[in-house]
Amino acid sequence: MYWVITIMLMFHGTDIVMEREYLLQHFNDDLECHAHVYENKIELLTPHVIEYGESLQSFKFFCETRYAEEV
Repeated sequence: MYWVITIMLMFHGTDIVMEREYLLQHFNDDLECHAHVYENKIELLTPHVIEYGESLQSFKFFCETRYAEEV
């Protein structure tokens, strides 16, 4: 089991909610994941602000568990 960062994006004038997963890094536990979000929130959000601009209304970061496939 490992942890990943996901971001939920909400947009003006629509009911569309989009979730994206940060794939560049995995974490060993929830605390490590939340610490990374706390220390890197701007870097994690910036690509989405650039891509969606003023249509982006709100966002929320989550740390979620994932299970590795057994080999």
